[in-house]
Amino acid sequence: MASGPRDVWALGGPAEGTGQLVLLHFDGRHWRERPAPEVTWDSKDYERFPALVATGPRDAWIFAAADLAAHHWDGERWSRVPLPDMDYDPGERAGATALAPDDAWLVVGDHAAHWDGRAWTVMRLPAWATSVSASAPDQVWAVGGTSQPLADGNSGSQAATMRWDGRSWQLVPTPEDRTPSKEINHEGRPDGSIPSIMFTQVVVHGPGNVWAIGTRKVFDYEDGRRITTIILHWDGNAWSWMLDSEEVSAVGSDGADGVIVVGWEAEDGGLIGTVRVAPDGNRTGLPPMTGANRRREVDVSAVSAVPGTRTVYAVGRAYGKKYGPMIARYR
Repeated sequence: MASGPRDVWALGGPAEGTGQLVLLHFDGRHWRERPAPEVTWDSKDYERFPALVATGPRDAWIFAAADLAAHHWDGERWSRVPLPDMDYDPGERAGATALAPDDAWLVVGDHAAHWDGRAWTVMRLPAWATSVSASAPDQVWAVGGTSQPLADGNSGSQAATMRWDGRSWQLVPTPEDRTPSKEINHEGRPDGSIPSIMFTQVVVHGPGNVWAIGTRKVFDYEDGRRITTIILHWDGNAWSWMLDSEEVSAVGSDGADGVIVVGWEAEDGGLIGTVRVAPDGNRTGLPPMTGANRRREVDVSAVSAVPGTRTVYAVGRAYGKKYGPMIARYR
């Protein structure tokens, strides 16, 4: 998470098992470990990794999803900030964004909470949300699905997007995919089930430039289900389908007006299939990482752009002889 060239945060946890969070901060010259709030995380619950947002070196938040809690950084220490009752299911994701010390949002389930610098105000959402992003106080978007996620990750959900215009949350129509499955069931007939779609991430560049990222799950008799990553773009009037791919590891803002899509595998020291996607659908491949060991594989879990620049940070793990955490920078 980056709020500027001299304020970049990286949050991590144990690759396996249960343990405490690890927090790093980049001040423009050096990466240093910073104290992290007392949050225990289980690697089996990777889909609900704590949300980290920041507006500057003295204003950052970490929201723990498993046991919903808010922790605020004031430049010196972390303090736990009490949250109101969000009436959420412990199995649901939590998403957060912040524009200023007195303007932060948290979404979980079908509720949103706004921080005005002194207290939280809870609001009901018109659908279930997993992620929230904003470019201005009246340009806040939350994404998720039309149905509540189930414990096993399945649901009959279609994608849902919601917008806060400064006064209320409104549901914004999203393309549906109700294509019946042609898989043959045990009776020798087409299964007929429809895809389950849930957005898990949103990137807001402005009123006419919003990106929604999620998963499309279809029933598969051989594998149980088949999952692809989908990306949609909002141009101010309607959503359009931009990408449907099985080979995606992470997606995030490119720092300009598009998104960066990172592939699953590493090849020749770079990330295979890593591209910038523009609002018009044009795709531009990124070059291999400078100085990378060509024999090491890289697994990227998240990407974040420095606002107002085309610098993007990627975090994840590098495999091989020196297995461990990785931070890469694209400029």
